[in-house]
Amino acid sequence: MIILIVLLALPTVLTVIYSLHDVPASGASFGPFVGIENYQIIFSSPVFWRSAQVTATFAIGFVVLSTLIGLAMAMLLNQRFIGRGLARALLIIPWATPWLVIGILWKWFADGSVGGLNAVLLMLGLTSDYIPFLSDPNTAMPITVLAAVWRQASFAGILLLAGLQTLPEELHEAAQLDGANWWQRLTNITLPWLRPVLITVTVFNVIYAFLQFDVVFAMTQGGPGDTTQVMSILIYRQLFVNTNIGLGSALAVILGVVALVGGLVIVRLFYRKETM
Repeated sequence: MIILIVLLALPTVLTVIYSLHDVPASGASFGPFVGIENYQIIFSSPVFWRSAQVTATFAIGFVVLSTLIGLAMAMLLNQRFIGRGLARALLIIPWATPWLVIGILWKWFADGSVGGLNAVLLMLGLTSDYIPFLSDPNTAMPITVLAAVWRQASFAGILLLAGLQTLPEELHEAAQLDGANWWQRLTNITLPWLRPVLITVTVFNVIYAFLQFDVVFAMTQGGPGDTTQVMSILIYRQLFVNTNIGLGSALAVILGVVALVGGLVIVRLFYRKETM
C-alpha cells in the first residue's frame, strides 16, 4: 500500500492539483488557483484536437494490428511443426525488449539513408531509391505504428497462446467430424474460448495505445511537423520544453481519463456480448 501510494496515488493527486493552478515554471509552488481555465484553453486549442486525431489514428492501428497479429502468431505457434519450441522462445524477444530500445532499433531500420527497410525494398525491386520514411508525412505514422505493433503483438501472442494451450483438442476434432470448416471452428470454438484472454489483451493494447511515448519519441519526436504528435508527446512538450506545468498536467489528466474509459468500454462490450 505504501508503494502504491508513493508511486501512483500521490503523483495522480498532484497532477490533478497542478492542472487546476497556474504553476510557475520552477514548480516551487502550486501558484494561483485558476480552476478549469487550463482545460478551457486545451479544449479551445486546434493543437490539442490535431493531437487527439493523431492519437486516435495511432490507437486504432495499434490495437487492431497488435490483437490480430498476436492472435495469428498464437494460432500458428499452437500447431505442431519442427522448431516450434525455438519459435515460441523467439516470440518472447520483442516483448522483453524495452519500448525505447524498440524505437531506436526501428529508427535505424527505417532510416532514409542506411536503413535496412530500404535495402530490402531495393533488393526486391519494389523501389528504385531510398525512401525517407520517418521524414515523410505519408509514411511516418504507419512506420511508427508498425514499430509499436512489432513489440506489442508478441505480448498479445504470448497471452493468447497460453489461452490456446487450455483449449481441449477434442472440441476441434468433434467439430471436424461434424463437417465444420476452419472458419466455423475459429468463430464458434476458438474465439469464444479465448474471450477472457482477448478481453485482457485488448484492454492492455488500448491502454498502451493511448499512453505510448517511448517509441514515438525515439523515432520521430512527434514529427515531421505534427504528423505523429500523439498526446503523450504534446504533454512532454508542454511540461518539459515549454515548462507549462498547469497545461501539461491538465493534458495528462485528460489522457489518463481517456485511456481508463477506453479500457472500461472494451471490457463492457466484451462482457455484454458474453451475456447475450
